[in-house]
Amino acid sequence: MKRSKHVIIIGGGVVGGFTAYYLLDKGWSVTVVDKDRFGDGASKGNCGLIVPNHILPLNSLDSIIKGLIWMFNKDAPLYVRPRRIPELILWFSQFAYHARPKKVLASAKGRHALLASSFHLFPEFIKKENVDCSWALGGSLHVYKSEKAWRGYGKTDAVLKKFNTPAECLDRDTARKLEPSLADDICGVWYYPDTAHLRPERLLSELRRILQDRGAQILDNCPVRSFQSQNGEATAVHTDQGALAADAFVLSTGAWSSAFAKVLGCQLPIQPGKGYSITMQPQPVFPKIPCFFEELRVVSTPWPDACRLGGTMEFNGWDSNLNRRRLSTLTSGLQHYTTSPKPRGRLDEWCGFRSMTVDGLPFIDWSPRLQNVMVSTGHNMIGISVGPASGKLVAEVMDQARPHINPHPYRLKRM
Repeated sequence: MKRSKHVIIIGGGVVGGFTAYYLLDKGWSVTVVDKDRFGDGASKGNCGLIVPNHILPLNSLDSIIKGLIWMFNKDAPLYVRPRRIPELILWFSQFAYHARPKKVLASAKGRHALLASSFHLFPEFIKKENVDCSWALGGSLHVYKSEKAWRGYGKTDAVLKKFNTPAECLDRDTARKLEPSLADDICGVWYYPDTAHLRPERLLSELRRILQDRGAQILDNCPVRSFQSQNGEATAVHTDQGALAADAFVLSTGAWSSAFAKVLGCQLPIQPGKGYSITMQPQPVFPKIPCFFEELRVVSTPWPDACRLGGTMEFNGWDSNLNRRRLSTLTSGLQHYTTSPKPRGRLDEWCGFRSMTVDGLPFIDWSPRLQNVMVSTGHNMIGISVGPASGKLVAEVMDQARPHINPHPYRLKRM
């Protein structure tokens, strides 16, 4: 495309924010619009883990079997509301199709490229911009109660070693020396030393400050309703604050992106996967190392002045109600795997929608119908981990620079 000067980024999450950051680096004039407030979506309430080993997508035979067992149990890690099943059949069938080994490997390669790049870009960004977001490189623990599941993870680790992300297998006694808060009836853990964590809402607050200091305009409470186009290019977006014109546009609206599929002329098979988190005051007993409590799919993250529990996956359409029954599985998960008493001092309770794709890969590509609209969406549950790499890749493609990673895995399919 022709070299443009002004870009409107639709979506103020971590991916949209880093896209703005790297486009500013390349001399673009940037406006970010968000239907709510910059940084208040799924980027805010996650557990803030930067996890290079989250290479494999959810698509696997094991995940499908567990999902079928869990999906009707309201207390299980995965819940699908029964009345939603008919409209999800096509999406789940595509999900199962991409569970074939060759498809999983292709997705893993694409995810790895983004994850590895972001793991190096994050500390560079934090140091350069003096970002205060409680960044720490402290590793992570995958904790198991079941010996069969603990030992079975060795097959996954063997695959991950091919991507240079090996783990250390630790028995119960060794694990409890490393993390004393773990319960004495765990079987063992897999320890990944190369995991970082940060406070996501502070990262987004700092990112907003940096963008505005560098001249970007951020418009909150400004939902985009439609595109105005002429001769195969978008000329403006119609918003609740009026029409906004630009030379180019980036769609980065996460789970809401599929609403624009028709006008963009592409397939965006994205489903909203609802997740939950609880932020608490520092607890007397809480893991000092981020933990994945595997059988219950609960995650814990410690920070100097707070801690967070997160997890669950709920396919329930756009129901944004905070289901307290689902929320309680997070605290019970902590008590199940650690010696922690019932957590107290809640600071925040959150639920939000992750943008789930059928193969675990995001879409990063030009619109087939509007040639000056870039799509960067569908980052599943790794948006925080791949935000910098996604933003940098979009900026490179739009600025006609050589991409630092191959964009081919993230291409769009025409309608």
